[in-house]
Amino acid sequence: MNDVLVTSPCMAQRNASLPLSPVSFRNILRAMAPVPRGRVANSKDVRILYYGKDINKPVVYHYANIKQLLADPEFDLSKPTSLYIHGYVEQATDDSILTVVRAYQKRGGHNLLLLDWSNLGFGNYINVILDLKLLGEETAKAMAKLLKGGLSIDGLHLIGHSLGAHLGGFTCRYLKNLGYKVPRLTVLDAAYPGFYPALFLKPLSEQDARFVDVIHTDGGGFGAPLAIGHADFWPNEGRAKQPGCLPLTVPLTVEDFCSHWRSWRFWAESVEGGEFAARRCSGYDAFLRGHCRTEPIVFMGYNATSLLRGNYYLRTAAESPFALGERGAD
Repeated sequence: MNDVLVTSPCMAQRNASLPLSPVSFRNILRAMAPVPRGRVANSKDVRILYYGKDINKPVVYHYANIKQLLADPEFDLSKPTSLYIHGYVEQATDDSILTVVRAYQKRGGHNLLLLDWSNLGFGNYINVILDLKLLGEETAKAMAKLLKGGLSIDGLHLIGHSLGAHLGGFTCRYLKNLGYKVPRLTVLDAAYPGFYPALFLKPLSEQDARFVDVIHTDGGGFGAPLAIGHADFWPNEGRAKQPGCLPLTVPLTVEDFCSHWRSWRFWAESVEGGEFAARRCSGYDAFLRGHCRTEPIVFMGYNATSLLRGNYYLRTAAESPFALGERGAD
């Protein structure tokens, strides 16, 4: 299918048009789609996908039958388990998810799950936000079934992008109420609109897991504008526009999500072994001026350690591979 040309009266006044790929066009339509009146979040609409050796054929589970996952011959209780949670209007076949899945496959040594809530993550943004609390509670109950069945809490890691990061926070919060404190919650540019300030629900916080590490790439835009974890990483100041991304446009185009999407690209690259060296500093300007070069080098992403506290800064390349190693911390 060729690119779709989208125009509007406002765009016509600017003599502008917007070429979008079919996937991008679909996502915009999903965001604008009217939600059925009286719709209630239903746990039957949520799937948990397990990626075994063949990542092109994930095994699909639901909350009701999640314990069957433990009987899957490829699911290894001796390995750590990572649960990835996608963002608003995303689907399991999107590049944002497949990039992360391929990274874990390349690394090996993990049980990888995807919380696929795409059947509820579309339409009116406020309605979707209001569904997160129930979804978090139901996801926590499902994960508790696995934990009671033999899954080790010490190896459990939740990773969430954008709105999925807040869903991860709610899941961790409810798991804590059930007696399980998740060791690590990784936040990939947590969604800003509706949470800062908290207009509808309490946003995620460092209280939700033993260690909450955050990668900011569009702070103050689509991403959270402030530090929200134990360790907050601010690559390229953590704001738009990230190197290699285009300036923001009016009206909105898919390219305006480039900085927001850098977070999951950085994460996937770190899973594959990319070294995003960073230093703790009082701010990005002080970092660029070299005021923090006496601080020890730490790593953003997969290799971030649970002892880290504070704000960390680094530089990245404008295109993949993004990691600059120790050069990114100078």
